[in-house]
This record gives sequence, C-alpha cells and structure tokens, in this order.
Amino acid sequence: MSSFTNPVLWEDLPDPEVLRVGKVYFMSASSFHFSPGAPILQSSDLINWEYTGHSVPELPPSSRFALDGRGPNAYGKGVWASTLKYRESNSLFYFYSAIQGTDKTYIYTAKSPSDAWTAHPPIERFYYDLGLLIDDNDTMYIAYGTKTIEVAQLSPDGLSEASSKVVYTSDDYLEGARMYKIHGAYYIWVTKCGDTQCLLKSTAGPFGPFEARDIITAMRSPLPGSGPPHQGGLVDTPDGQWYYMSFTDAYPTGRIPLLAPVEFDSEGWPRVAADYTDAKGQWLLEYSRPNASLRDSAEAKPRFRRYAFTQSSLEHCWEWNHNPDNSRWRLQAGQLVLGTATVTQSLHLAANTLTLRTVGPGSIATFCMDTSKLTDGDRAGVSMFRDESAYIGIHKDAGSPMLVYVDGAKVGPINVPVGWLNGRPVALDWKCISSGAVKAQMPLRVNQVWLRIKVDLRAAHVDEYATQTRNATFEFSYDGAAFSQLGPAYQLTKSTAGYVGYRFGLFNFATRELGGELRVSHCDIEIWDPSSG
Repeated sequence: MSSFTNPVLWEDLPDPEVLRVGKVYFMSASSFHFSPGAPILQSSDLINWEYTGHSVPELPPSSRFALDGRGPNAYGKGVWASTLKYRESNSLFYFYSAIQGTDKTYIYTAKSPSDAWTAHPPIERFYYDLGLLIDDNDTMYIAYGTKTIEVAQLSPDGLSEASSKVVYTSDDYLEGARMYKIHGAYYIWVTKCGDTQCLLKSTAGPFGPFEARDIITAMRSPLPGSGPPHQGGLVDTPDGQWYYMSFTDAYPTGRIPLLAPVEFDSEGWPRVAADYTDAKGQWLLEYSRPNASLRDSAEAKPRFRRYAFTQSSLEHCWEWNHNPDNSRWRLQAGQLVLGTATVTQSLHLAANTLTLRTVGPGSIATFCMDTSKLTDGDRAGVSMFRDESAYIGIHKDAGSPMLVYVDGAKVGPINVPVGWLNGRPVALDWKCISSGAVKAQMPLRVNQVWLRIKVDLRAAHVDEYATQTRNATFEFSYDGAAFSQLGPAYQLTKSTAGYVGYRFGLFNFATRELGGELRVSHCDIEIWDPSSG
C-alpha cells in the first residue's frame, strides 16, 4: 500500500507530541483527569500505532486527583499539552507536564516508554503548554506560554530552571508550543486562536529574535463535520522527510490525530502539503506513505479486538477516571475484579471507573460480567462516559438485582470551566449536577450477563453537521449471542466541556456500604461504519 488515509487514529488523543528514536516513532497525548496520565503510543511507520506506556503513573499530588470525598473532584484538570523527548547523552526519555490543578511542572524520566517512569521533584513554575528542545550541545530548553511566549533554559540535568526569557508577544491567544532545531534554525511551532498554526523562527539562537509567520490558517479538515487541523508536532523520518501530526475537533469522539507531509522552502519555512485552491486550503484525506514505511507490510487495521484480563497488569489503553483506589480492584483468575471503592449516589463521584477510548466512526463495546458478588445498594455496569453520561447496568436492592438503563448523569463547572490566572488559563472546579434517572428496568434473570454499547461517533462539530445527532444504544444478553435493547437511544453531547470525548466506562460503586464486587472476564471492541446503516 503506497498511501494512507486520515485520520490515522480515530480516538481522543489531543495535543500530540511526536518524536522519532532511530526507526521507531512515539506519540504522547493529553489525558486530563484520567490516570495513569499521558499515554504513549508507538509506531514503525507513523500510521499504525499501539499503546505502549504512560509517562505519569499517578496524577500528582495523588490526594488532589482522588475521588475519595475528601476534596473537590478534578474534572477538566490534570495532564494538558505536555512534552516528551529523548536525550541521547544519557539514553533517557524526558516528560514534562504543567499539571492543571497545581502550580508546578512535573518531570518524569524512563529508559523506555514502556518501562516504569521515575518521578522527580517538580519545578516550582507552571510552564503552560510547553515544548522541550534538546539542542545539539545537549542543552535543554522549554518553550511555553500563551500571549507571551517564553523560553527557559534548564539545568544540565534537566530538573530545574537556569534562566528564562520572553521571546515573543502577541495580541492573539497562543498555545501548544513545540520547540525544534532544524537545519541550524530554531523553531517554536505554536497554535494561534485555535485554528491557525503559527511558526516562530530564529537563526540567531534559542532566545531569538524570532520572526513569526502563519503556516496554515483555518484549514479545512479531511473529515466531514470536524474542525480545522491544528496543535501538534513535527517529526522527521530516517530519510529526511517531515510530517505534521495535528488534531481536529471531532466531537463526540473528541480530538483526533491527522497526519500530513511537510516541506521546507529555501529560507527554511515549512509548508503543509494540502490542496491550496483558496486561502484556507484543504488537508487531504489521503497522502503517500512515508518512504521508510513502504517496506513495511501495510496490514488493514483490525475491526475486532478482545481485551481479556489474563495478564498481570492492565493494558496501556485502559485509564481510570481520577486516580484509582488500588486496594479495591485486582486481576485474578483471568478476571478483572472491581470492588466498590466509594459510597455515593453519583457515577461521576465514584472511584475506580475504568475507561477505554471509543474508536470511530462507530464502536461496539461488549463486556461479559459476573454479578453474583454484588451486594445491596451496589450500582455496576458500563457507560458512555464523559461530563454527560448514560449507562446500562445492574442496581441491586433488597436482594433483587435489576437490569437498568440510566441517563442524565452530569457533572459541570461550578461557574466557568476555565479562568485566567498569572497570564495563563487555569481549570476551575466542577460539581455534580445530576446523578441521572432510571429510564428503563427489568429483573436480572441470571448472574452472568453481557452488556453492550453501540455508538455512532461520526464527527458533528462544525458546519451543517453540528445540527445532526449522534446516538448510542444499550443492550444486554444472557448468552453473548442474542442481544436486546434496553431503554431509548441516548443522544450524545457534542459539547467541548472538559475537552474530552466519550469513553466506554466500566464501574461498580456502592450507595450503602462497601464490600460488593463485579467480576469482568473480557471486553470486545468492534469497529463499524454508521453511515452503512
């Protein structure tokens, strides 16, 4: 196969940082209040990606990101645009993240992205939307900021700041800084006003002076219903080709990666390959594969995947809603055992909801579970999970388990989601708005049950698509073969609140007392095309 088709990943992976080490590519993304944070994906060709690790083993400080009822929840906070690079001098990967909900920049290192990452004492500064450069002489720099872009030189070990200087100011809102040295020039790749990719270029050194130029302006996405491609990273191939991995707003899925080639002119300014028949241009649906990947076998992406819980740890595609209570779950005898970890009436305030990103254009997620160890007051099941949620599950009361469909569960900002503090955006506190209501129910006949969600994830964010609805349906089965729908179709929100898209959520919480357990043997994910009916 000599070409690839966008999106390269139809999953919620915003603010991508992309790098190459030898012949292997790595990509990191924002993960907000989900834990472990900052997923890392690996690829041999920039097109086919697999989850390989997380840079942030537990959101810090752990008490700030725990759903234990002792403090405010952390929805909308956590890992925003962060940076990942490899340092050849000591063979270490470095990850830096200004964790929303704190005023610090946290540092993690690892010999390999799939290893356990080591946390270092944080820098007592908030490098908002930062990008790391490791220069040819091994000096480390971080570009960061919004309307004011600064460059900080780090100490030789990369663990503290040596100095910092303002290098560019703008009346426009800037974010998502990435810093590079290419052909002897210094670049800061930054998003302007949420739809324009701007480049700052200096031939005088990492502190400038910098000249600014818009590289793409409100370019049209190749994916109908999604917004302009923006905010991401540049990466080169072993043979010197350059590519730009951006993201596009494609709710209800979230923000998903798009890939395009990049060429540099004689003065060192890049140009994203696109159809420039007008000022905006059109990002293409299909491009030629990177030359180095032509030798690789281009297998079709699988349409079906089973996630079994037979290993000693969870696969890296799974993330918890907030930091989990690790004393309340385990992998045992080929099953995931979810013990209740919170006494609450709200799905959104319950610890240990395990999530998996949805995959477009449509996903079918089927969970096989044993409910025999639930106790009175327990609420267990699977959900379409984000700030507005619905679920199919089991409510057990007075010894009688009921199969239920619930919608209307919602959390949201107390006032506004994002404020402005010390010259940067800051994520503000949220509250539970509604625990939802049972809209359909029936007695659960046997303890083993398969719960299924089928969801339409086609982008409906802009243009005429913004008026279209996207729905999920909830089904159950007692044999894993014949399924019946419970309750009406659920209309997904396309709001950008919290900046995350929908995930599948697996949960078990108590409304009376702790002690009940849900046992899950596997989860099947099937990709389907809603446009085909």
